[in-house]
Amino acid sequence: MEDSIRAKLLADPSIILDDTELMQSLLAASDVKLGANVVDLRHVAMHRLSHKLGKLEGTHQSVVAAAYQNLLGTKQIHQAVIELLRKSNLDEFVHSLKFDLLKILNVDCICILLEKSNETAEYSTPKYSNPNIQQVMPGFVNAYMTQGGDTESTKVKLRQANSSTNQLFESASTQIRSEGCVQLSFNENQTLGMIVFGSSNVNFFEPGQGTDLLNFFACVCEKVLGRWIS
Repeated sequence: MEDSIRAKLLADPSIILDDTELMQSLLAASDVKLGANVVDLRHVAMHRLSHKLGKLEGTHQSVVAAAYQNLLGTKQIHQAVIELLRKSNLDEFVHSLKFDLLKILNVDCICILLEKSNETAEYSTPKYSNPNIQQVMPGFVNAYMTQGGDTESTKVKLRQANSSTNQLFESASTQIRSEGCVQLSFNENQTLGMIVFGSSNVNFFEPGQGTDLLNFFACVCEKVLGRWIS
């Protein structure tokens, strides 16, 4: 070994100690010198500690990533709510919900549906007519939310796309692979509606994800929309 390199290592041993691959190589060389019948327990202990450290680092990265995603999701929903609260009438609100929120929430398509009342089910133009609101027959929202045999009652459903999703988003410019369904209720549950967010990312909406933020979003939409459709 050159004197300059030796002097540098003696002055700062951390150069070797902080290099995982170099330390493992040195320990392996030490085992070779000891022979096949001798086990260096220090090496075994260090190997196990190194494995545990790797798992802890992986867990730490997962926790940090989850925290970042939660923070990002909170920021997006809050920004979306503020954007909607700026609107002063139904047409502005619906247009913002369907188009402005695409970029804010990072989704590819948004559908807004309202069930017709039993009294107006046979008519094509209800009192809250808007070209960006899809009018559906009574019972559609519950059937769509619980499709696939899912009978759990909840205001939010996150899942991968299916044949019904493809029909709902048939005019979308990209193929929708996952969806987030948010149920709305007005007039003391006499009128039901639904907002469906569609994403081309198959993992964007998944059943195991938290729904607190979307439940909050649903409550805001019910309060604001209720002023114009009740």
